[in-house]
Amino acid sequence: MRHGDRVKKLGRTKEHRRALLKNLCRSLFIFEKIKTTLPKAKAARQMAERLIEYAKRNDLAARRQIYRYIPDHKLVKIVCDEIGPKFADRPGGYTRIYRLGPRLGDGAEMAILELVEQSEVGAIAQRRKLIQRRNIVEAKKEKKTKEKKPKAKEKGKEKEEQATPTKAPKTKKTKKKTK
Repeated sequence: MRHGDRVKKLGRTKEHRRALLKNLCRSLFIFEKIKTTLPKAKAARQMAERLIEYAKRNDLAARRQIYRYIPDHKLVKIVCDEIGPKFADRPGGYTRIYRLGPRLGDGAEMAILELVEQSEVGAIAQRRKLIQRRNIVEAKKEKKTKEKKPKAKEKGKEKEEQATPTKAPKTKKTKKKTK
């Protein structure tokens, strides 16, 4: 029984659950509509609505609170400058959940979590490109740093090999038995 339990654990540890909800909220703010299971949608809705409340205030402290959950400066700017003002007149209820029915593989109840006030398709596509472009640039930087480190080690090994002459491997001499 779950009498008095306030947190739906979603079958995860605290850290894993928080990471999951942060990623769901991040995706919700980028795409404005996500498909997930019903319990995850209900848990993510609480966090998303709290973040939209902060975005409506749109001051430095509110931006820092949002940044605690979404550590991406560009996305925090989008949430505060585009999404927050759309809900300025609304006292609550910034998201809605549509039930889709059971998933074929495991029978989990599926749902769509979306923002009530949605942007145009072009704005959402532009947001996606902005976030994806940042990920591509970061991936290129990681590749460059990984490529540089092995080269330095290889150069050091080449110098050592040139400095020390190579020796021929020793062979074992076997004695023939005479009868």
